Amino acid sequence: MPSDEGVKLVYDIIARMMEICRDDYDLLARCALVNWEFNQAASRMLYWHVVISPAFSPVLNLRDTGAISESSNFSSACLPRNARYVTTFEVSGHISPRPPPRNTLPEKISNALSIFVNLVSIRFTPKTYHDNLFQDSGIPALLNLKNLTELSVNTSCTDGAHAPKLVEIVGLRKLTLYSPGRTILELLPAWIERLCKSLVELHLRDNCGSITPGVLKSFVPHIEQSLQAFTLGLSYSLTDDDVFTFLGHIKNLKHLELMYYWARRIYPHKMLMPIDAPHPRLSSLRSFTVNYPHLRTRKEVNEFDKWVRRAITGSTDLHTLRLRCEDDYSHLSHDALIVHLVEKHSKTLKVLELTFVSIDKLTSLCAFFQGLEELSLQAGMNSIPTFIQFLPDYLPHLHTASFEIRNVPAAYRAPDALIINTMRKGAPSLRRLTVDGDLWEVRSPHRLRLLNSV
Repeated sequence: MPSDEGVKLVYDIIARMMEICRDDYDLLARCALVNWEFNQAASRMLYWHVVISPAFSPVLNLRDTGAISESSNFSSACLPRNARYVTTFEVSGHISPRPPPRNTLPEKISNALSIFVNLVSIRFTPKTYHDNLFQDSGIPALLNLKNLTELSVNTSCTDGAHAPKLVEIVGLRKLTLYSPGRTILELLPAWIERLCKSLVELHLRDNCGSITPGVLKSFVPHIEQSLQAFTLGLSYSLTDDDVFTFLGHIKNLKHLELMYYWARRIYPHKMLMPIDAPHPRLSSLRSFTVNYPHLRTRKEVNEFDKWVRRAITGSTDLHTLRLRCEDDYSHLSHDALIVHLVEKHSKTLKVLELTFVSIDKLTSLCAFFQGLEELSLQAGMNSIPTFIQFLPDYLPHLHTASFEIRNVPAAYRAPDALIINTMRKGAPSLRRLTVDGDLWEVRSPHRLRLLNSV
């Protein structure tokens, strides 16, 4: 084998090793000192994602000039030898509200955008900031990024002063807007039309109160054939019918995330769903995520379960279902929904995240969802012993499981012996088990390790 091919092979192996430990920055920094090949591979992992995200400070620092924390990799990423590795740039957290020129951060961001020539993803979502943080240099510089395909911004970039320039960006595959206001929403249909040949993901997150049925309708001609992923946050201006009618027009939607709230269910006859309520035919849907508030009564839970079934009933190949409650201690079980999942989706689901599940329905899940790879839920004290009974034969592909034990004394803690027994009885694929925040992981065939404890 020629020597140059041998070196290339060695580097490829080293690069793969660095990818495995990409989140261990101390280890990557030490690896970068080994030799030139290790330095290149480690640098790719150290600088692919550059973040400026100052923590909140309750004290106003009048001498703050926008200095960047030493914990950020921004300064070293700006060095010529490292700038080429940067593909993702994030500005978030609590940025100083002081204006330029006393605040030098806007200038630093502008300079960075000119040297990070391989940027693929930008995230500008600061919680506090000066109005001119991105206006004069940040957003105009984005127009020169030829490889930019993902953009996430909040109100720091979408008000009247920034939005007209922002919507000139083209070539995006993924667009995320946090709390979009009227200004950006008025420009959004025309922007989406210009992006229609490339855009496959549109995410409207957090406060979406300015989104009306008319706004959704204006998107349809430009996304009905191409959009594959969509997210919609909280909007009291929309009913379920508005949302589902809109979704029914998107032919190739594969990934969907919605915010549910019971008050949106504006129906006659005590807010019960009418028989002729529209069911979106999301036949291509692969992943569905729902964020929802605490449900206090059995009636609210049952109506929520009907709503979820309404959304997924048309999918013939649903792989992922995540139901995320804002209340960590939700205790009303979703038994009716589980019955539907067993009947319609047990052969296709691979990732399942639920809130409270009764022991009876946990038995059904373990018995019928043999293709599960990830399982996360809340259940009673007997949930883990019940779970063990189905290992390994019924869950041969499960590699990650998470249990939050409910309806137990505050001081209750699952015995370590029970967890160890669970991991030993599981299939070889079972590598991670989280119980009440304690993460256990199999690091080798004979080594089980508690990684973190709350």
